Amino acid sequence: MKLERAVITTEVRSAGEGQEQRVVGLGVVYDRWEELWPGYREKISRGAVEFAPVVKSYFNHDPNMVLATTESTPPLTVRETERGIEYEVPIPPTSYGRDLTVNLERGNVKGSSFTFVVPKGGDRMWEDENGVVHREINKLMLYEIGPVTDPAFVSTTASMRSSREAHIDEWRSAKQAGSEPEPAEPEKSGPDTEARTTMMCRLKRHYELKATL
Repeated sequence: MKLERAVITTEVRSAGEGQEQRVVGLGVVYDRWEELWPGYREKISRGAVEFAPVVKSYFNHDPNMVLATTESTPPLTVRETERGIEYEVPIPPTSYGRDLTVNLERGNVKGSSFTFVVPKGGDRMWEDENGVVHREINKLMLYEIGPVTDPAFVSTTASMRSSREAHIDEWRSAKQAGSEPEPAEPEKSGPDTEARTTMMCRLKRHYELKATL
């Protein structure tokens, strides 16, 4: 399992004042197809997200600009809504915290990013008649979430694309190799089956008695 990153353009706003100021945003959107690049689309299904034991929040996805974690005081808060995963994170009294505050006031924060892992069997992929690969994620573990100023730029970074291209290559290789045959359906019970079972039991008992004579 590899760490992956996703970004979305969505509403991010500030709430509170002074030392109580915080960022509120929708970090994961359910059931919405996103085109990460021409020929590849991705969607996260409703209810797919599970939270890691500790979830972190960075500004611009930079681990050097930590806003808070779910274990901080005050903590990062993440919650599931009808639309997806919403986060609320306090803004720390640091230089980058002040930069975030100014960018929020000026409307420069345009979206959110999040880091996650998809376990084996947590997604399904297919290719349509136009050669576009679709990936539907049904289960993921969320490790990090936070605001970004330019989600369009983050979505084009090589690191974000390379992990998915590797996943596509693995999927195509497995597809070419062929899948395991489906297990046969269990034999349905009925009058004929019960009659055969009774007969076998009688024959077995007959030979056991014969052997003792």
